[in-house]
Amino acid sequence: MSMFQIGLSGLKSTQTALEVTSNNIANSSTSGYKAASTEFAAVYNGGQRGGVSVSDIAEDFTTTGEIVNTGEDLDLAITGKGFFTLAENGRLAYTQAGQFGLDDDLFIVNANGANLQGYGIDDNGNIVPGVLTDLQIEGANLAADASDAVDFSANLNSASDVIAYPAAPTLFDPTDGSAYNFSQSTEVFDSLGNSHVLTQYFNHTNTNEWNVMYFVDGEPLSAAELAGSAGTIGTQDVDIDGTTVTAGVMTVSFDADGQMVPFATDDYTVQLAFTPATGADDVAISLDMTGMTQYGSGFAMYNNDADGYTAGEFSGVTVDDDGLIYATFTNGESKVQGQLVLATFANVDGLEPGNNTVWYGTTESGEALYTTPGTGTVGDLLSGSYMSSNVDISEQLVDLMSFQQNYQANAKSISSADEMMQVLFNAV
Repeated sequence: MSMFQIGLSGLKSTQTALEVTSNNIANSSTSGYKAASTEFAAVYNGGQRGGVSVSDIAEDFTTTGEIVNTGEDLDLAITGKGFFTLAENGRLAYTQAGQFGLDDDLFIVNANGANLQGYGIDDNGNIVPGVLTDLQIEGANLAADASDAVDFSANLNSASDVIAYPAAPTLFDPTDGSAYNFSQSTEVFDSLGNSHVLTQYFNHTNTNEWNVMYFVDGEPLSAAELAGSAGTIGTQDVDIDGTTVTAGVMTVSFDADGQMVPFATDDYTVQLAFTPATGADDVAISLDMTGMTQYGSGFAMYNNDADGYTAGEFSGVTVDDDGLIYATFTNGESKVQGQLVLATFANVDGLEPGNNTVWYGTTESGEALYTTPGTGTVGDLLSGSYMSSNVDISEQLVDLMSFQQNYQANAKSISSADEMMQVLFNAV
């Protein structure tokens, strides 16, 4: 092969390398971009030197880009292997560019309108695994939910003074802190979402025995309102703002090891009922006292959690490390909306690059395998951040100068060949 052709092959190959390097530099701040490198191969035609060709343009899927913290809930970064999956004009595309938002219909999309894929939910709010779908947020306001369960457990000090209830005509006064040993309040809700305060008053009345009264919004519950319970229920007259009210009293006993004695076989619940003054439905609550203890140490709360909540307006979206997506509401509640998944490939170098920093699966890459973040070989998910380009600018500038020199050298070889041909023609 002539020097002209060899030199031209060098120019062509170096031009490709310059284009690849320039593209890397241009995308040094592009989210999810992967730096590419040009690989060369010597050409021999029948054993004769034939110059050079570009054998491959390889993208660097191994080096991670810089994690940029934005605080935006739908900016997502993968700290390891894996790609986000997008539905793009009827075709699945894969990317590590994790800047997403909500469109007008509350679908999660990227800047180009491609839908983020993941597992949806059924009518009961359970994740439906194995079937990819467009992830969408239900933005309807959250209706109020009445409380029906309270998980309550604490330690009552066995060394506490015995404080017996007063006999008539003296009344129990909840405003007198010396009339009881401990008290604890819990917020509960009615069917209209109105908040109510459930307060328990604990009196150490005998060895290993405590009596408990239950007040809602400052009014004691009667024995009839505790009647659904399996335990021993008594009564006690109470002074409420100068008015005598008869309260129900639940007896709670402990064994010699400090463990609560169940009211019945494996039954540690007190059934409470009251009628709100707000016009809401009657409230019935199961107060589960499993885990109550009576040790010789101070009063300590183990658990005091009630279900139920007031109505709330849609306020935003959060994404957990495991990819679970939640709609959040102004009442502090959240509701699962789906779970995004990450795709991996047997041969990432076989992916086909596309516009907007995406890749497409090919027969060479193999079929995509879908996994939830943080499981198997896929990376973890970081919400509030995105991965920038993995381009090393310093390295690219060095390559740029090197390829420029290479290009000039190849041009010089062509020029030299031309001068030699002129000498030959002149000699002839």
